[in-house]
Amino acid sequence: MSGSLKKGALGLLDTLIMAVAGSAPAYSITASTAALVAAVGVAGPAALWVAFLPMIGITVAFSYLNKWRSDAGAAYAWVGRAIHPALGFLSGWALLSLSTIFMVAAALPAGEATLDLFAPGELHSVTWATGIGVVWFLGVLTLVTIGITATARVQVAMTLLELGALLLVGTLAIWNASAAPVAAFSWDWFLPTSFPSFQAFSAGMLVAVFYYFGWDVSSNLAEETADGEKNAGLGGMVGVLVIFLIFILIQVAVQMALTPAQVQANSANLMPALGHAALPGAWASIAVLAVMVSAVATLETQLLQCTRLLYSMARDRVIGPSMGHLHPRFQTPWLAGFAVAGVSLLLFAVSATVPTINLLMSDLINAIGVQVSFYYSMAGIACAWYYRKVLLTDWRVFVFAGFIPLASALFVACVGLYQLPQLGWRVCAISIGTIVIGLVPLWYYRRRYGSRFYTDPPECAEAPPR
Repeated sequence: MSGSLKKGALGLLDTLIMAVAGSAPAYSITASTAALVAAVGVAGPAALWVAFLPMIGITVAFSYLNKWRSDAGAAYAWVGRAIHPALGFLSGWALLSLSTIFMVAAALPAGEATLDLFAPGELHSVTWATGIGVVWFLGVLTLVTIGITATARVQVAMTLLELGALLLVGTLAIWNASAAPVAAFSWDWFLPTSFPSFQAFSAGMLVAVFYYFGWDVSSNLAEETADGEKNAGLGGMVGVLVIFLIFILIQVAVQMALTPAQVQANSANLMPALGHAALPGAWASIAVLAVMVSAVATLETQLLQCTRLLYSMARDRVIGPSMGHLHPRFQTPWLAGFAVAGVSLLLFAVSATVPTINLLMSDLINAIGVQVSFYYSMAGIACAWYYRKVLLTDWRVFVFAGFIPLASALFVACVGLYQLPQLGWRVCAISIGTIVIGLVPLWYYRRRYGSRFYTDPPECAEAPPR
């Protein structure tokens, strides 16, 4: 391993933009809204705000953990050093596996959106959507390799364009629908009592967890962020608040402007349908453009997250040191990027054999939701455990470093565990199998390198955080 990441390359605005882009609001909406409506009916707004509470709690945990240790490995480093090295490795491995799967799930809508704009006759072709998704993926890989500064500038432009398009489409869809709505706006949509059953509530929470996933890239970029111990966590918290407001706006627009049948008919590509309800004629393509930009933006953040995590793990010698090699000019972990790209391209090849995009996206979304539940819950537990000796020194430390992270962690963990038996063998194989596979590299590299990561005593806060 050689060199260090580029210090101070990002500011607070950059990390906030990265957090928003990581959650990919336009992509999450177009890929997941049909699943949310199928699970909870008109209780979509309630599902989104209820899931927001534990998610903001996890951002608080990430913020306090960044105050302890700003590390490109984020939860991998925190869980491993606070609780147990093996759990830390598996937390990192879970993020690697779910991010690699997510890149395929994000590239497919990017391919579909491109086809919608330039070759609508091939819109539902899995082969064409996969092929164009690969082209986008390779372009993003090149940008991420060139350097974090160039990546951040492109990300700011894309994310602002995406947010502007979503605000326009959502507001106009509600405005147009208010005269003759498919369903009149109701505050009952926001009430927890609007869930049809506990099973519906649990299924809706799993989908909503997928909605929010990705904001934590800000913590993986903490070593490259000015005042990273503060700004990385703050960027994540503000980013989650921004996407929550966007999600609520669009969910209300969908329920007012589209029938349940229209939602299900456009289950893998919902934003274009909402765009037609909001804007006349060719202007509806703004919604398609938002999806394409969002999917490309989240490909970028996922590659950043994976490469920084691999860099941290290589630095600790829990995987091959070559993953930590930085490009001599760009100061980016370029070999890690190519390794992730190789695995992703194999998954792209497999995805091209699936008969329909809808089936593939449904399985991927559910599998990622389960893995995200594991990853976020481990980070929340690690926060409470690391600060356990100082929780009673100050009520703010008890609430924000202990109670909120632990309660949020237990909530998302219970959602994943409760839903897992309901999701079928394919989803179980993807979500659990890919994490269990991580035991092999854990055993191999631990024997080969004997890293101090496995032998150093667990760390624990001896004084309240600043």
